[in-house]
Amino acid sequence: MLRSFSLCAVAVGLSTAAALAQNVPSGFLVDTLVSTGLSGPTDCCFLPDGRALIANRGGLVHVYAGGPVVSVGTVPSVETGSERGLLSIEADPNFPSNGYIYVWYASSTDAFMHLDRFTCTGDLANPASTNLAFAAASRRVILGAMPDNAFNHNGGSTRFGPDGMLYQSVGDDAGTCTAQPTNSAVGCVLRMDVSTLPAGGSTTAPTYSSLDPGTNPLSANNDISQLVIAHGLRNPFRMEIDQLTGNLYIGDVGQNAVEEYTEYVYPASTPLPLRNCGWPWLEGNNNYTTCGGSMPTGLTAPIAAVSQSTGWASVMGGPRYRNQNGQFDFGQSYEGSAFFLDYFAGQVRRLVNTGTWGPAPAVPGQPNANDWATGFVAVCSLRQGPDGALYFVQQAGTYGTSGGSFKRVRPQGPVNSVVAVSGGGQIVPALEPFPQPIQVQVLDPNNQPLPNGVVNFTVSGAATLSTTNPVIADGNGMASTMATAGNGGGNITITASTPNSTTSATVNLFARNLTVAGNSTLVVVSITNTTNALPAQIPYIVMVALPGGPIWNSPLGPICTDPASPATIVIEDSMGVFGGVSLSGTGSIGTPSLTKIYNIAPGILNGLNLRFQAVGYDPITGLFRTDCESKQF
Repeated sequence: MLRSFSLCAVAVGLSTAAALAQNVPSGFLVDTLVSTGLSGPTDCCFLPDGRALIANRGGLVHVYAGGPVVSVGTVPSVETGSERGLLSIEADPNFPSNGYIYVWYASSTDAFMHLDRFTCTGDLANPASTNLAFAAASRRVILGAMPDNAFNHNGGSTRFGPDGMLYQSVGDDAGTCTAQPTNSAVGCVLRMDVSTLPAGGSTTAPTYSSLDPGTNPLSANNDISQLVIAHGLRNPFRMEIDQLTGNLYIGDVGQNAVEEYTEYVYPASTPLPLRNCGWPWLEGNNNYTTCGGSMPTGLTAPIAAVSQSTGWASVMGGPRYRNQNGQFDFGQSYEGSAFFLDYFAGQVRRLVNTGTWGPAPAVPGQPNANDWATGFVAVCSLRQGPDGALYFVQQAGTYGTSGGSFKRVRPQGPVNSVVAVSGGGQIVPALEPFPQPIQVQVLDPNNQPLPNGVVNFTVSGAATLSTTNPVIADGNGMASTMATAGNGGGNITITASTPNSTTSATVNLFARNLTVAGNSTLVVVSITNTTNALPAQIPYIVMVALPGGPIWNSPLGPICTDPASPATIVIEDSMGVFGGVSLSGTGSIGTPSLTKIYNIAPGILNGLNLRFQAVGYDPITGLFRTDCESKQF
């Protein structure tokens, strides 16, 4: 991305945590979707069902489906260091049927950049599933001889256009004038038809002719130039393609003076035109150097040029915005706007076309007259999502190799919600399942049931859930899970959340628990309980069974201290069923919990494995039992 080592000082100065906070106009929010698990994210893409794939610098690819990111696989033999790494990722438009993803990366096995295809398996069309994986053996080389002699200018965005073609931007490998010849394989944008490549892996690259769609400007040639639609680029590290017009929006990193953002206009008819973006004859609109002979005519000027004197040092081409009936559409005033930003300055700018391209008028709350947003330091991919929001990957600092985040900019306003329907208030003994499901409903921004809504259940307290996240709601937006109380008892909270929501639903449960502590001379019996009764006075019968005592299948459920057995001793009885005995001498009314201490004659319990259990009476809900607790003395 850089043009000289002198900018390393800038990188260090801007890589503080404070520089990573975003400022956006009034009416917009920045949501942090992923803050852990990433390792220097460089690019992202969306599957047709809305899930996101995130490429990390070292080769690891993650999938995001509304919850924590999950590893999909690792691109093998990725070379890192300086500006090298796994730099771009794109999913095939037919991903649900073929599972193809495409990656652009520096290879540690040779001196070339690679464009490869991998095949994912798993849930290819389930928007809530993270069950995706690709194996290294599925690798199919598409471009395997793209020069990578320099540590920098490896730029490249891998993107599909609405014409179904795969586009690849390529840096000049720090070769300046090599960006001018169309057969140099550097400083250019390629257009390829990958739809006829065979399934499966292969380390043999296809011929350029087999990738040529036949409608490129130089399709009659017999070398890589037949794939070139634009040249004269320095380091087009990040570009996006307008899915309405097919136009390309290319951020080309400057040398010493200017960062430029260029539009390649897709024609109304084919073949496509060959565009020369001027490097190194021009840097932006400024003369830079000569490459022998006269300056070419008809050079394509950028639609925006930003002086590096303003702090810009590495431009990132962003999307041309299109409202698409998504939940987070920006609205008609943003239709057709083009966004671009700078990796080091962290400033996002917006252009509009009113016959010619120019800065968009400032909107309320915009940080300043020039910048639509600020604080986007270390952002190296800004893309529009299928829901209308702008999504971006942000490294923890410039040139970050660990950490990082996945975020989005969206308008404030109505969002999805999730509400609790049933299952709250249940109480069971510890270690037993709650009999009723915890049921919630997902609602859309109009408070209508959202079919197939995504729900993530989490639990706080001693319990486990029967489901794994995410849970997909039914046609009425309903989703459920079953809970089982764990050891320890007490309060349990089940929280249900859904993506694109600022709220969550909670369901409160409780597990009654009896614990026994002590030694051969001192025994402490504690009951953890809850009640809505006032005053909270709960009478208990506490029992202990000697080894070999039977289990009573009572109307309350199994009781491991059958009171009808001679092996069972009642040690507390505040109900008067067993003569009101209290071996503790202090009675057994809980408030609502209970703790009793018993002094034992030395040696009387030695070697015994005793079982303890209690039955209580709640004035509101009636008789209940605790769990059965065993204690070895």
